[in-house]
Amino acid sequence: MDPNHYRFDLSWEIGRAGEEVYDVLTDLEAYPRWWPDYREVRRVDADTVAVVLRSSLPYTLRLTNRFLTRDRERGHFRLALGGDIAGWIDFALTGTSVRITQDCTAEKRLLRVFAPVARRAFAHNHALTMRRGHRGLSELLAGERR
Repeated sequence: MDPNHYRFDLSWEIGRAGEEVYDVLTDLEAYPRWWPDYREVRRVDADTVAVVLRSSLPYTLRLTNRFLTRDRERGHFRLALGGDIAGWIDFALTGTSVRITQDCTAEKRLLRVFAPVARRAFAHNHALTMRRGHRGLSELLAGERR
């Protein structure tokens, strides 16, 4: 098994369904307003943004996120990930939940060097990032965050 390959599957229960949720999730430039680990998002072109992420561990990730698919009717979209993390992330809305699947490989040298001993810490860091994203999205949709 490649210690630099990760696959994450999770579901966020958000208590809200429909196009409003899809619109928030596909507005990548607005992520820093509700997802604290997204420190910066800059538009590159119509389908791509440059992202700076920082979670609990003391390293920063620089990524590009590019839309591969967008299907508003089905509540589904997929992003290609590039930069320090390469792969894809998939969002699928069903009822009041969002299923998130991510398949990626760490490309950042620091992550690759320490993966054999820090893989669990990296996965835990990802879980914390996702938990903060879930909380921020829930607060935004409840009108508690602007």
